[in-house]
Amino acid sequence: MSNNYIDNHIDEVRSEFKLLDHWVYLNAADQMIPGKYWLDAVREFYNFVEYGRMEDIPNADIATHPFLLAAWSESIERSAKFINADKDEVTNTYRPAITANLILYNMFEWNEGDNVVITDLSYPSIPYILQDLRRRYGLEIRVIPNVNGEILMENMEKMVDDNTRMVIVDRTTAFCGFTFDMKEVSRIARAHGALVLDDAMQTLGAMNIDVKDDDVDMLISGTYKWQCGPEGAGIFYIKRSVMENIDARYRNYIWADVPGVPFADKDHDTMKSWEVQPVNNANQFSQDVTIGPALFGWIATMKFYDKIGIHNVEERVKRLGGYAIERLQEIGCKVTSPTDPAKRHGMITYTTGDYEKDTAFFNRCSSPGRCMRPIKISMRALGGVGNLRVSTHFFNTEEDIDYLIDLQKQML
Repeated sequence: MSNNYIDNHIDEVRSEFKLLDHWVYLNAADQMIPGKYWLDAVREFYNFVEYGRMEDIPNADIATHPFLLAAWSESIERSAKFINADKDEVTNTYRPAITANLILYNMFEWNEGDNVVITDLSYPSIPYILQDLRRRYGLEIRVIPNVNGEILMENMEKMVDDNTRMVIVDRTTAFCGFTFDMKEVSRIARAHGALVLDDAMQTLGAMNIDVKDDDVDMLISGTYKWQCGPEGAGIFYIKRSVMENIDARYRNYIWADVPGVPFADKDHDTMKSWEVQPVNNANQFSQDVTIGPALFGWIATMKFYDKIGIHNVEERVKRLGGYAIERLQEIGCKVTSPTDPAKRHGMITYTTGDYEKDTAFFNRCSSPGRCMRPIKISMRALGGVGNLRVSTHFFNTEEDIDYLIDLQKQML
């Protein structure tokens, strides 16, 4: 009998994901298959809409505008708990690229001579924004090269200096699975007064995250990959001390600090009634891109995580990742992800050593043969590392990995 809840209830856990009856799914790093728990919650939301429970006058109903829902606040409170933040430091969002645009264009002033430090394993969404900031403001972009799929902290220390405004990293890199020690990243940045922006899209839901212990300044993530939730939701965390020093070039009247929306006030004035500051919490940065069904689904997802336990998830994900590494090396494949469990979770990249063979295997996985279940994986490369990407999540089994290995071995 294992001490891991998921090990002891694996059939029950897998039953939440109906597509596992038909696929070998090793692709959570791309997009997660739907879970029954959040599908039921989304359907419940639309049932409320069908029943006419979407009015906002005189009071907000169950399925009205997302920013008026009780679910808005519940989602924030649960998200904050998920990463050990205070609820006033978290708001709802969607994809990291959306939030990163707000942060980088609207929340900070850039001056010529400023630099931002990223890595050559950074997902392209933020570097694409930074290139425009370089064009507009003369921002210097410093790129730390990887060494065999890892970012060495001594190389980061060489890049960060007193002109560094921000260190931006993918907590887990999307193209080879290297996972940062965020406490060490924060230490390096803090020594020079730089902020840390943590893109946790490929980590949240696979590993336990504690923003206070890691001392990151901002964290962004969606909910539809390792998080096992629906499209359309996400987390934006900003440390209170950072929030209080930002005068963002962004205003959303929904989060003006007024005692209730004054639309029905006799003296409502489109100027005077709105001469107020934004609310004193992370909602002041909300772009209101999260819709009601996504909130319902994300809440249901976090309840599911409460049941199975994030520490159980992390232990099982890393263990299965280790098993995948062993089996791949056993048949002669080259693993390009870090093998040290302290530097990875369940995202494992590898190559047969031949790009054409890798491509052929990737294509074969979608149609492995008569009466065989398709295998869902990805093909990714960046910074000279990658190729085939396998994601072992908590619902996967050693049998899933063996099934992949058997097919791969046939094609070597």
